[in-house]
Amino acid sequence: MDKETEDKLLRIEAKLQEHPFPPQLVIENTSQCDQQCIHCSHKELQRPKKRMDRALWDKIVEEVAREAPETEIWPTFYGEALVMGDEIWDRIDYAAKVGCTNIVLNSNGGLLNRQNHIERILKSPLKRFIISIDGFSKETYEKIRYLGEWERTYGGVEELLRQKAASGNVYPLIICQFSLMEENEAEVEDFRKFWQARGAEVKVRPKLEWSATGSIRSSRIDHETSFRIACPWGNNTMAIHQDGSVVACAVDYEGRVNVGNVSGFNVKELWQRLGEVVRKPHTEHRWTDIPEICQGCRDWQTAGAEYEQKDDIAGARPFWYNPETTDFKIARATMPLVNKENLDV
Repeated sequence: MDKETEDKLLRIEAKLQEHPFPPQLVIENTSQCDQQCIHCSHKELQRPKKRMDRALWDKIVEEVAREAPETEIWPTFYGEALVMGDEIWDRIDYAAKVGCTNIVLNSNGGLLNRQNHIERILKSPLKRFIISIDGFSKETYEKIRYLGEWERTYGGVEELLRQKAASGNVYPLIICQFSLMEENEAEVEDFRKFWQARGAEVKVRPKLEWSATGSIRSSRIDHETSFRIACPWGNNTMAIHQDGSVVACAVDYEGRVNVGNVSGFNVKELWQRLGEVVRKPHTEHRWTDIPEICQGCRDWQTAGAEYEQKDDIAGARPFWYNPETTDFKIARATMPLVNKENLDV
């Protein structure tokens, strides 16, 4: 890793702070998925693939609404939300009803044209709806997103954008996401132009290794460097699996770290436990004391995603985003196609 990249990562680390309540909460309403993507460890998942009990979801969002209603809630992160049908929208509506104000949903978009999803998305309280597509051509898309169908996904996203434009509504902001990897890097500019022309924002982010505990690897990650920083994701995010387990972070897909379950503790208590196990040893650079999964993980190097300059819409950016105070320009020699200035940590 070159000195310039190290210096810029250190500037990101310097902006990390301790929060009394998780500013970003990712909640796995389902660990089921309809695709088996080449850049995702879901296909290797050993724990049960099922839905979170509704009572558990209600308990979590009710506490968020009481303690920190502005907390950024992601209703799923290691499964496909749209496989839940109307139930996912009922859960999201309930979270807004009790007072949660910042809800963001991610999806692969393959099921958009089924079960009235487009209408429910546009009527939902979501601030952002992020669709991970990861390929422009049919060949590339279907190679990366195995079991995904190019025509169905592209058609569904285009229809969503047409209806969004016709509605005149600001929310949810529709973001088409592109995870950059060797298989698709030649298509990133075509992808960007295509979706921008249809009214979407485009987000380009590096490929993850999902903690490197499975088979996924990235040539854009330096596996030899002894340099490291406190993990921005581990510092800013609390991840809850479908069974209620609070794990190390959103890439701890098997739950190798488990600080407790929200069925028996509240979110704030578990956030404090997570601080002792994960955040504190990271920020104090006690690298031998960080969890084993963190010691082998290099995904902190990918803490960046290219955004467009659309930061004038409330809720359109992560909680930490401040274009006047944040240094977003992270040059990566191994990522020559990512050259914009707004990067998502």
